[in-house]
Formats: sequence, C-alpha cells, structure tokens
Amino acid sequence: MKKFLIGIVMVIVLVVIGMLGFLTFSDYRPEAVEVLHIEPKEIADIVDSDSFTVCTWNIGYGALGANEDFFMDGGTKVRPDSESVIYDNMKNILSNMEELDSDFFMLQEIDVDSKRSYNVNQLDLITEVYSNYEYSFAKNYDVSFVPVPWPPMGEVEAGIATFSRHKIMNSERHKFEGNYSWPKNTVMLDRCFTTTVINLQNKEADLVLVNAHFSAYDDGSLREKQLKAAKDYITQEYDKGNYVVLGGDWNQTFESVDTSQFKLYKNGELYMPSVIPSDWLDSGWTYAIDDNKPTYRLLNAPYIEGLTQVGVIDGFVVSPNILVKEVEVLELDFKHSDHNPVVLEFELK
Repeated sequence: MKKFLIGIVMVIVLVVIGMLGFLTFSDYRPEAVEVLHIEPKEIADIVDSDSFTVCTWNIGYGALGANEDFFMDGGTKVRPDSESVIYDNMKNILSNMEELDSDFFMLQEIDVDSKRSYNVNQLDLITEVYSNYEYSFAKNYDVSFVPVPWPPMGEVEAGIATFSRHKIMNSERHKFEGNYSWPKNTVMLDRCFTTTVINLQNKEADLVLVNAHFSAYDDGSLREKQLKAAKDYITQEYDKGNYVVLGGDWNQTFESVDTSQFKLYKNGELYMPSVIPSDWLDSGWTYAIDDNKPTYRLLNAPYIEGLTQVGVIDGFVVSPNILVKEVEVLELDFKHSDHNPVVLEFELK
C-alpha cells in the first residue's frame, strides 16, 4: 500500500513537472518592439481632415454577454454554454460598430483561436465587415494550455487591434515591461500597447493612435510600470510635434469619476479598480472620458441593472494640441460584452 501511494505521488509530481516544462518551453516571448503587419486597402495615402472620431471597445472575446460570469471575477464559468452565443454576440457587436461609423476603432480582447470562445476567429469576422478599413493586430495572450480552473480554460490566442478608414503609415507592438514571476507568467497575458501612425495632409505632424490594455489582476506594481511606459511613449511623440490619442481598457478608473453614482461592492473581496495617480498626466494633456455612464461591469454573476458592480475604466487621453469636441459612452446594457464602447470626437488644433 505504501509503495502504491508513493507511486501515485511520483506520477503526480512527474505530471506537474512535465506541465511546467511544456508551458515554459512554449511560452510566448515577444520582442520589446515589433513591427506589425498592416492589411493594405485601396484608400487615400494622406488624410485631408482636422476632425476625427475614434471608438475604444473591449469586446470581451465575444463571450461575456449579460448572462455570463467569469471565474477570475468571482464567478464560476470559463466560457458560454454554446458556440452560438459567440456568433450572436459578435453579430451584435459588429452591428453596433457599424452604427458608430468611427474613423478609427481600438478593440481589445479579440480571440483568434481560443477554447474559451469555441475557437471562433473573431478577427476574421471583424475584417469581413470592415473590409475597407486597414488594420493591425497584436497578440497579448498566447498560451497553449491554461490549466485552471476545472474544467480548464485550455488554449488561448487573443490580442488587440486598431482599425482605420484612413491609410496607416506604420504600426508597432510595444511590450509592457514587468510581468508575473515564474511559473504564473507562463499562463498570464503578455500585456502591450500598439501604435498606429496616420499621415496628415498640409501638416508637418502625424496622428499617432495608441491602443492599450492595462493589467487587471495584480497588486498595482505592473500597472505602475505600464503607465510609465505609456507616458514615456506619448510624451516622446508629442515632443516630436505629433498629435497623440491614447485609448483603451485601463483597468483603472479616473480621478474625476464620482464612483458613488455607481453600484460598488465595499467588502474588498471582489475586483475594485484602482485610481490612476493624480500626477500621472502632465499639464496640458486631457482625459477624454464620459464619467457619468459605466464602461464595465463585474463578472462575478450575470448582469442585473442596479445590483451588478459597474464603473468607468475605459476612455482616452489626448495631447495638448488636440481639442476634445465630444466623448460619450454608448450604453448597451452589457448585452454582448462586459464593456460598453466609448466614442471620442476630436479636432486637431
């Protein structure tokens, strides 16, 4: 009996070692900066305009509609009950995007081959509809097998993308420095931001769009490093004379947001967004957020208006040479994603 138990323990140890070795060997290791492929379209090379609209939207990999919860937010589920849920969510997300008709879209959490979304290639679904937009895509999650919870999440391949109805000069993936320690880093996201450069007619400057998805489940140390990296980049581009718009899912809230207007849990047991430090943004730079409507909802349980925790963690920052004309959250009641889209109308000074 003793030998049998020892044998069982040894088998378990070998399986764990084998799994850790596999995850370590197959771990996605992007370079600090990578040039992204741009899917070329027959559109104008140079933009003759001073006014634009841009939308940022975390689409929740087509799986996080109002009826869903998620285990990392205090729920129990890993994916919806059927593949049809993914297609229904994506159909409605794309319909909403068409109504918005923005010049640019900054999208986060796009799955291209993930068990959690039944391996539906959502990038293909988007590009079929936006066939006249140029775009670039950057992976920020590429894990062969996520072993938690049970049943496990399995394979995940996902990322962020920026779509433009105007010609893209170049686009890059910038790695966020800092990560979780081994072995947790082998199954977590490799966070990044992307840069998309648009050439402007009759101007010596370019329009630089920065799409970012900051960390959510850390003690704040990763977000601090990520905020510094993002600020260093946007400051550098503005100092060159360029127009800069940084948008995305911050997984943090903004100092101007009155959180008392939203339903929030106070027991500290569930995710609560931290506040971006008041001294992070330099003088002249502007937050472009709609602080009266929620942009995210907690996934600890299916969404119930008035009971589910909501808040503002999505929006934009613009450089001093940009005028914010209007910014609005499109309230969609979280029917097809755990985030609402945010739309910014801006003008170049």
